[in-house]
Amino acid sequence: MSATTQCIKCGELKPALTNPPFRAGTKLADLGTEIQQKICAPCYRDWINMSVKLVNEMRLDTTDPRGQELWLKQMKLFLNLEGGSTDPWSRHLDKPVVIETTGGVRVRATLLGATADTLTLADFDGGTIPAGFEPSASARGSATIARDAVKTLEPAA
Repeated sequence: MSATTQCIKCGELKPALTNPPFRAGTKLADLGTEIQQKICAPCYRDWINMSVKLVNEMRLDTTDPRGQELWLKQMKLFLNLEGGSTDPWSRHLDKPVVIETTGGVRVRATLLGATADTLTLADFDGGTIPAGFEPSASARGSATIARDAVKTLEPAA
């Protein structure tokens, strides 16, 4: 019988990872152990899928320390580690959302990333980036918007 964990991402008791995702002896070993203890295997698979999308859409260079830092930050946010759960919008990462801006623009897109100041989105309905969004120089078809320019953000139906 496989081990289970009370997942802090989905809140359910589900199968745990059989091994930590980062090897012992590396600088991320402790984080890997924490993930193994707190995150269920299905939610970690969701992160891997999101990670691929994040690297591709944002063209992250994971060999660059800045790219690694952004990747780790987004992973912690996605998995609700280190305060990620305090961000009410983190639960919408890699999901379709409807955003209404303070300028009255309402748009459906996929939330790719969130920082303290901005949100990164892609897969806009209609295929074009709407007014009020700044096209991302690093990823074709994605755009950012300042958090303070967002009036509401909710899951898309």
